[in-house]
Amino acid sequence: MKFCNIILRRNNIAFLFLFFFAFSVRAQVSTSSPYSRYGIGDLQFGGFSKNLGMGGMGFALSQPFTINFNNPATYSSIALTTFEAAGTGSMYEQHNATSQHAFQYNGDFGYLAMGFPLISKKWGLSFGLLPYSSVGYGIADKQINKVSGDVQYHTYEGSGGLNQFYIGSGFSLGKNFYAGVNASFLFGTINQLRKVEYPSNSYYNTKLTDQTIINNFYFKAGLLKTFDSLAIAKSDSIILFDKRIAAYEDSITVLHKLISALNELKSTDSITVQIQRESLAKSVSDLNEQIMQADAAREQVTRRKQKSGWSLSIGLTGSPSQSLKAKHTQLAQSYYYSNGIEYIRDTVYNIEEEKGKLVLPLSLGLGFTFKESSHWIAGADFSVQNWQEYSLFGVKDSLANSWRASGGFQWTPNDRSIKSYFSLVQYRFGGHFEQTYLQLKNSQLVDYGLSMGFGFPMKRVATTIQIAFEAGKRGTIANNLVELNYVKCTIGFTLNDRWFIKQKFD
Repeated sequence: MKFCNIILRRNNIAFLFLFFFAFSVRAQVSTSSPYSRYGIGDLQFGGFSKNLGMGGMGFALSQPFTINFNNPATYSSIALTTFEAAGTGSMYEQHNATSQHAFQYNGDFGYLAMGFPLISKKWGLSFGLLPYSSVGYGIADKQINKVSGDVQYHTYEGSGGLNQFYIGSGFSLGKNFYAGVNASFLFGTINQLRKVEYPSNSYYNTKLTDQTIINNFYFKAGLLKTFDSLAIAKSDSIILFDKRIAAYEDSITVLHKLISALNELKSTDSITVQIQRESLAKSVSDLNEQIMQADAAREQVTRRKQKSGWSLSIGLTGSPSQSLKAKHTQLAQSYYYSNGIEYIRDTVYNIEEEKGKLVLPLSLGLGFTFKESSHWIAGADFSVQNWQEYSLFGVKDSLANSWRASGGFQWTPNDRSIKSYFSLVQYRFGGHFEQTYLQLKNSQLVDYGLSMGFGFPMKRVATTIQIAFEAGKRGTIANNLVELNYVKCTIGFTLNDRWFIKQKFD
């Protein structure tokens, strides 16, 4: 036992070290998508590995030993101090109408979070670090100047993105009704570079360097309502009915003995004996009626208990349209090459740390989960975002309102199995379909994919290895656009411990 405690303490120390290290490197997930050029880049799904394995659903997913960032109201169900961390890897295949293909591979930090109960089953707290958006692209385009007829090479490059450090709390509002809020500090830098170059020195080349820095708070709230059939059928109700029926039957046995004794009397025809016999017979009849009623009630409770592991949860999340502080730096220069070395000829203009606003849109999400004890969970989510409200320094972009639908399933054969380890494993499947916020060349791009995941519990320590795979497609080759096929893998762990919980026994 002491050895296990030492192991857990070492895991806790290692986790805290990893947390502060991740904060120092600012938790940026890489991407390789030409579509990350627009807006604030590719939006990173805010769920953890468990959510990813089920298609991303999680607005109504509440469990005691995991953290669900998607709905802060679920923090109220955290039973033990819980740590979540993961790394991600991805592969992108880009191709267009001319059958040109390009492959990119990326790997980086995924997320890091901690949650713990403040009041058991009533109030919980969580905080963590994860990406919000990622920018990563490199595009080269050859064009002909319509006026001079000269060849121009256009280059577009981008990197960076936004991260979020959040702290949130979930608390009970009443019986099986919870609310919560996340306060996230969004921070990060988006770097963009645009070049126009000529193959000869007849013209000067030009380049525009653009840097946007964002640091501000962002809020998200959630509600959760659970309809739990365990409240209908208490665990000891059948035993109470059995005891009541047994008491009635004992009373009937005693009454029958009294009736038999009266029948053996010589004066059985006397009025007094007849009145007593009729009274005892009526008592027996009343008791039989009560036994029948108790049997019917017992049968009803039995049927309810067969369904007592089922529960339905409905979750609602939302964040209002919010204006975030931003700083903007732009540098435009003309230059030329000599012996392969770049020389700056002139600075066209230079804007340093211009202050402005980034307007993020209203977003709403609705989800439900249907759960049967610890054996399986099924659920679905639907969310919308009003990206027509978006602007950066008062400038709109090629964005449209978006929506996303996702659904998933988790199955655990037997979470108490001793003989078969694979009966303990959590198996997850899911999928999603999204109409993204990108509207290019009169086409609003879609993103869809399938996912699967596993939760591998580690024996002797309260840790689960979480793995999720996702394969999908974004974009189209129509209208000279690019189609992206992608495969993503997230590998992490969930660790539970008893920090901040008072021991009841020494």
